[in-house]
Amino acid sequence: MTPQHITSSTRWRFWRDPDHSLAALLLLLLLYILVFTPLYGSPLADGGLISITFSLILLTGVFATARYHATRFGIAIIALMAFASHWAHFVLGGLTIHLIDTAGAILFFITQAYFTVQRVFRAGPINSYRILGAIAGYLIIGMIFANAYLFLSLLTPDAFRFAPGVQINDPPLPELVYFSFVTLTTVGYGDITPLHPFARSLVAMEALIGQLYPAILIARLVTLYRRDP
Repeated sequence: MTPQHITSSTRWRFWRDPDHSLAALLLLLLLYILVFTPLYGSPLADGGLISITFSLILLTGVFATARYHATRFGIAIIALMAFASHWAHFVLGGLTIHLIDTAGAILFFITQAYFTVQRVFRAGPINSYRILGAIAGYLIIGMIFANAYLFLSLLTPDAFRFAPGVQINDPPLPELVYFSFVTLTTVGYGDITPLHPFARSLVAMEALIGQLYPAILIARLVTLYRRDP
């Protein structure tokens, strides 16, 4: 085997390692949430940058969230469904396809959150990659609720009230991603208010999770990491 083949094989094994994939997943989520989503509606985003990043999150999530082939195959099927519906909406548009796209994202992120947390809290020594994975799990929770808010907003446009002067996209994806993480961290600026009963229920649930997840799970991981020789 040539040195080039050895290098390529080593790189492939590096990215297939679930711990390394957790770190890559966290990086992609941060880019998607903090950099690319705010560009929604701009020419750069309209060129597919957000969709490409979302597709990379799907791919990385498959490697990061399961160790066994059967489980990984199931996650890959869900990721493929989310991928197909997302790009169908990007190409064709339309409310129905957008609802299917959003539902696929919710299903994928719920599945990814479950297996990410399971992966992070498995038996064994605690390392820095698993702490990064726990943070990625926290961001995934925010994305679950952001897509749930978007789904509800697509069905009921007046489910949320925006304060005067707030720039609103159509659909309000950046605004609802922002609202989700403001709710998750219980900051609550008050510039977006849930009006629909289901929206209020989702907000209450997200705020509760936002309090418990860092206090119980991430703090526990950090404590175990410090004790690890």
